[in-house]
Amino acid sequence: MAIMSTVLGRLGGRYSLVLDPHRREIQYGGLGLHCQETAELLVGIEGPSGEHLTVLPFCKQGSVFDCLEQDQTMTSLRFTGHSLALGVKVEIVLTAPFYPRDEKTSVAPVYFLDVTISPFDRVRWTSVSPDTVRCGQLRIGLSLPGATVGAAEGAVQFEYPVHAGRRGKSGEGGLNREVGAFSRRVRRDGTAQDRLLPLTRGFDVVDGELRAPFNADTGETVHYRAALLGYVGDALFERFGEPMRLKYCEWWNDVSAVAAYVTEHHERMIDKSRAFDRTFEDSDLPLAGRHTLALAFQSYMICSMWCIPAPSAKIGGPVPPQWFSVWEGSCWYNSTVDVTYNEAPFYFSFWPELLELIFEEWSRHANDYEAETRRCAKATEHLGRTVPVPNEPFPGAMLEHDMGEGWTANGQSYHHPMPVEENSNFLLLLYAHGLWWGRTELFERYVDLCKQLVDYLFWTDSTGNGFPDRGTANTIDDATPAVQYGRDNVYLGVKRLAALHAAGRMFAAVGEMGYAQSCGMAVERAVATLNAGWLGDHWGVCLDRSAEGLEDAWHGAPLPYNELPGWDAYSLYTGNGLLYLMMIDDLPPGLEPRQFGLDAVAAERACRTPYGSSHSSADREHVWISMNMWRDALAAYLSIDMRENVERYWDLQLFANGPGAEKPNGFSETNLTNNLVLYPRGAAGFAWIFGLAGLVLNRRSGLMRTRPISRGRYPLFPLADWDSGTVPTAELIHTPIGLRVQVHDLHPGLTLSLE
Repeated sequence: MAIMSTVLGRLGGRYSLVLDPHRREIQYGGLGLHCQETAELLVGIEGPSGEHLTVLPFCKQGSVFDCLEQDQTMTSLRFTGHSLALGVKVEIVLTAPFYPRDEKTSVAPVYFLDVTISPFDRVRWTSVSPDTVRCGQLRIGLSLPGATVGAAEGAVQFEYPVHAGRRGKSGEGGLNREVGAFSRRVRRDGTAQDRLLPLTRGFDVVDGELRAPFNADTGETVHYRAALLGYVGDALFERFGEPMRLKYCEWWNDVSAVAAYVTEHHERMIDKSRAFDRTFEDSDLPLAGRHTLALAFQSYMICSMWCIPAPSAKIGGPVPPQWFSVWEGSCWYNSTVDVTYNEAPFYFSFWPELLELIFEEWSRHANDYEAETRRCAKATEHLGRTVPVPNEPFPGAMLEHDMGEGWTANGQSYHHPMPVEENSNFLLLLYAHGLWWGRTELFERYVDLCKQLVDYLFWTDSTGNGFPDRGTANTIDDATPAVQYGRDNVYLGVKRLAALHAAGRMFAAVGEMGYAQSCGMAVERAVATLNAGWLGDHWGVCLDRSAEGLEDAWHGAPLPYNELPGWDAYSLYTGNGLLYLMMIDDLPPGLEPRQFGLDAVAAERACRTPYGSSHSSADREHVWISMNMWRDALAAYLSIDMRENVERYWDLQLFANGPGAEKPNGFSETNLTNNLVLYPRGAAGFAWIFGLAGLVLNRRSGLMRTRPISRGRYPLFPLADWDSGTVPTAELIHTPIGLRVQVHDLHPGLTLSLE
């Protein structure tokens, strides 16, 4: 594929690479996103006398390889280039090791760099000169402003200061300011110690670089491997005032320990990463879909933060024994609830324990009326402008939108809550997770919190029709007023009824029958209201067209309309709240799946743009890619194949990271009307794989079913035996007697229903 900007990241380790070939530089630093500086990564070859320096386009020295190609897998970047002057082809692979449930492989702050050099004779009709001497040296180096460079234990060592509170560049235009809300107490400064480490023989440390000779005149292929390590041992993250440090510090005390581990285990770490890649490459996912998922996966990784308490922290009370959160990309909020709702298919695919850490953290960020009033007062003081308090006391609790920004998690930093949405998101995630993985003991653990969230959701319906008319500000914050603020909003109405259905099931499971019955009655009212609002081939954006009494949640000002424009438009979001229930085969009674299929098809057509569906047919400017992926997954569960849309999503990523882009954007959620970039929400794409495979799991009831919606083979990640490296696949094939489903490599202890 063409050369484009992209990213690589480590799970929870913050140590990330933003690679910008168009400006021939990278964004680099041990604290990762928003705390990085512009640097240059030199990976290239030169002739025996230093002539013809040919490089990857991440430094400003030399000339770029001829006919350079790029390919991104889930864990690697592969570049294939040529040097006509030196007569060699060079393959360079950067690997960010990952393997599900393998902490050391996935968390280690390391990138592997493999370089293979071989002779070639021509590119198309351009031949290498017969007088060319195919020898020289490989050079690998890092130029990082402010770093002290030296040699240590046969490697190049870099030491430089880091600061967790400053928002640096990271491809975001150099917006420098202090981040981290609400009376942060712990230090923000630390020191990074990074290394360029040789892993094969032949390297020498020369002038702060790794250098190794090559001679391809013999016709042989030469291979070298090195590693780039990053380590910050300081406790720079703050959670409710207590310091925490990065998870990898639990495994390795310093960069020398990381180097020793990597030296011993690099073959295994790379083999595991390649095995993970093959589960996608051996599938029948469209190529544009695999590329989009790979970029989305790595953009998720650069946003993740996994921490442990510092030795001085007070364990218990507000500080959990571990912390895991995911920044909201360019917005930098910690585990925004609505974003996690869409990125959670990563946890449903590969690592359920991480979502359980987030559940525990969220449980300490639910505010009753008094706590929400205090939060607004603190936010007003911090932001220097008025943050509106709730109009009236409310029962129960509202879940905070986020837990803080950047390296601080002392409470919500976003200026206004989104309570109907976030309360509903938590309930749906908890219920689906419990059934998908068979972890229903969590229902008992969080029953009191669920009661508080449900009490609030009951209160939001002041008319008794089952749809919310209070607390309806939502995540779609660049959309039309009808989408953001409309009463009886269909997106929120469906999500709320789905959440109350989920809550009712959880309450029944733990013997809270009074709450279960109340939830059931609320769901019945909501379903009746929804069905009455059907407009022939779709539901509108909201059922109440009146703007009377509605306020802009950003400014508290009344909306300047009598009737909301676009109230009856086609919407991308109608069935958004139902996907998790479809995954466990538990839709609320009274809903007609066929209608949701008609709505999805009609809305896709009405909202279509070159980059995917816009929020609604009344707004053709604003596109969110992860929400498109979510809709496609929902459609797949309704036996509607929308996989051709991935070409549109990939086109946006190429545009956002191509030579005409103003900066590297990683996974770009939005087009030019917004800046949701370097964004983790693209992990929603893993749910698309569930939908294509028709995968339904309810381990409490014993239901395990697959039925691919069209011909092809798809991985069943939640059924994988990662210890043995076995990932089952489902395949729909043609036979002389018709279509038939085959399942390959299923663990002997599991039984799948094929329908």
